[in-house]
Amino acid sequence: MIEARMAKTARMIMDTVLAVKPGEKLCIVTDTERPPSITKVLAVAGEMARAETVIVTMAPTGMSGVEPPAVVAAAMEAADVIINQTSHSMTHTNAQRAAVAKGARVCNIRNVNEDMMIRGGVTADYQEVKRISEKLAEVINQGEWVHITSPEGTDLRFSVKGRRGYVLAGYATNPGDFSGLPDGEAACAPLEGTAEGTIMNPYLLEDLDVVQDFLKIEISKGLVTKVEGGKEAKELSAVLEKAGPSSRNIAEFAFGTNPACRLTGRSREDKKKLGTCHVAIGDSLSLGGTVESPIHMDIMILQPTITVDGVTVVEEGELML
Repeated sequence: MIEARMAKTARMIMDTVLAVKPGEKLCIVTDTERPPSITKVLAVAGEMARAETVIVTMAPTGMSGVEPPAVVAAAMEAADVIINQTSHSMTHTNAQRAAVAKGARVCNIRNVNEDMMIRGGVTADYQEVKRISEKLAEVINQGEWVHITSPEGTDLRFSVKGRRGYVLAGYATNPGDFSGLPDGEAACAPLEGTAEGTIMNPYLLEDLDVVQDFLKIEISKGLVTKVEGGKEAKELSAVLEKAGPSSRNIAEFAFGTNPACRLTGRSREDKKKLGTCHVAIGDSLSLGGTVESPIHMDIMILQPTITVDGVTVVEEGELML
């Protein structure tokens, strides 16, 4: 029964998200930690769409933004359509950027499990998600200064002047588009060197875990300058030390725009939830920034209040537009 319900989502990915055409080269990239049952329904759906379907399996990269092996990158660059069914995101890698530059369309379903294939954010009205995302992307396009606060004490300000707002709303139907499921974001790369303030006790650190201990992240001149706290602070500090100075860059700001998304402890769905936001560190090239880094890590904030040029857009998790 669950295979049939997952097959419905797989067909939606082929028909609606990616608009796969007969004869197109479809590359499904997966890894050894992902459910084979999902890989199978995706492959069958690709065959039903009459695509030339190839499955490429690798070891997990360990963290979002880490480059896949050269063989995987070559398969991606040769494809017309790519589904990233991996444990970690490849959106912020040169491998995906090279494929997108050649016109590939990409659907990101990294870290999706069987439950997420049939419930929650994947079931949203994606026309509505697109409408909300486009409205908030326009807020970014027209804005200059973003200010985020939260009940936990986050107080962060940065400029988005001249930066494009990207609509990630479950559609990748044109050459070079990338999106995913579950989806729902209006995102951009903040202007380098402008972020100032503190992130306090965020909900989740992508690729690490839901935050359980006290965590304080201090930011100055667009960079993470100090991390304090317990278990998650130590883990984050270790990541920053290993990845190098570029990983401290404030790389992304995004509104969550999907009303159907749940809080599951998995960032793939959680960070898309309407009324949330996330700030990322590391690589910003895929969203129009200028910093290349070996990682891209989202830091998710619940119940934020977000103003753009002094106008309240989200108030304690409620969209005000």
